[in-house]
Amino acid sequence: MGENNLSSTRKNEKKKITIEVDEDDPCLKKNKIQEKEIQTENESIRTLGNDPRFQQQNQTSRCFVMYTDFYRCEHILGKDSEACTWFKDVFTSICPKAWVEQWDELRLTGRLPWHKYRTQGDFPGNKYGE
Repeated sequence: MGENNLSSTRKNEKKKITIEVDEDDPCLKKNKIQEKEIQTENESIRTLGNDPRFQQQNQTSRCFVMYTDFYRCEHILGKDSEACTWFKDVFTSICPKAWVEQWDELRLTGRLPWHKYRTQGDFPGNKYGE
């Protein structure tokens, strides 16, 4: 019985194995490059949230509303306003490019069926938020 206890404790003992890895291993470098590419791809991909005003599956009207809201926001807050980028992100992600190109052409020629200087009310200061 004494031998059985010794042999079972030897079986339960785990040996530590150390593996030396060469830092210049091309396989490791390739994996690190792929991991960095995946991280940068994941950082640029994001899902824009739902808008409670557009609850149906058909998002066509949301596309046009976000397009017009973006240019209204730019008019009110000024060009390159950080607050307006959400509208642009939405319409560039859900609208077909052909539609956006057509609306851009109509907007630049003054033929788009919306009033770009529609008032949003009186805001304090020169621009909203000042």
